[in-house]
Amino acid sequence: MKIWRLAFAMLAAFSLASCSSDDDTDIYVATELSGTWQKVYDEGVADAGMVQYTFHPQSANNGTVDIFTSDWAAGDTTVYRIYTVTDAGHLQILPKPDDTSVALTVDCDIRRLTSTQMIWNKPGTSEEIARFTKEK
Repeated sequence: MKIWRLAFAMLAAFSLASCSSDDDTDIYVATELSGTWQKVYDEGVADAGMVQYTFHPQSANNGTVDIFTSDWAAGDTTVYRIYTVTDAGHLQILPKPDDTSVALTVDCDIRRLTSTQMIWNKPGTSEEIARFTKEK
């Protein structure tokens, strides 16, 4: 009987020790959106340039965003947009009402938002479309 108890205790200890936290769990902390986020490109993408989004919240669910792009062909460009984000993490970046441009609009779901990382998915799917690191 002692052997069975010992075996059961070892099995329970092994089961608990083998469990670990899932580091890729979807986390969304809305207050972390504020600041500058730089797009991360896949390794091996040649001459990808740079894209930075700087979010300026005006409330918990909306604000303005400056989008800075830089590449060797087009040079440096900054556009100014407004954004809304739902409590569930659906993000829309649109031109300001007086801007007729449709360039650099975004419609995505924020799958992960922490103090250091943001991941965007195609709306309603698990397909990742962009990954960012927080610059400041």
